[in-house]
Amino acid sequence: MYFARWVYILAGVLAAVALVVAFTRPGLYFLVPLVFAALLGGAGILFVRLPYGRKVFSPWKVRVVIDGDDIIWIQYLPQGETVRKKKYQDIKKVFRTPSCYYLIYNDVSNAIVCERCLLKRGTFDAFEMYFEGKIVNKQIPV
Repeated sequence: MYFARWVYILAGVLAAVALVVAFTRPGLYFLVPLVFAALLGGAGILFVRLPYGRKVFSPWKVRVVIDGDDIIWIQYLPQGETVRKKKYQDIKKVFRTPSCYYLIYNDVSNAIVCERCLLKRGTFDAFEMYFEGKIVNKQIPV
């Protein structure tokens, strides 16, 4: 919708230019900006009507396992599974929110997300004791 709005504005400007040219110059010089305005208007309609983004038909299936000093992140995909291992020492911070933990090992864009409602073994206290000294409370704006 954002791009469609700008395309519509540009099409309006071109249509105004076509009107000015039609009244100030003799001949068919007004057709060029008018055709471009029509093409941009059609492109704006396509921006609004066409689907965007990639459709994901199934939710992510991810498992996070803490095994000694290793934190194993497994993502199950139709092509197979992706496994990433990180050492406990590589985790710099743990952000605790009401719904999940973010295990940050490089920066916030490189994090392992652990949803609190999916904790299968152990307790929150045991999990937090494992990362004692690295946990930071974060509030996520709604």
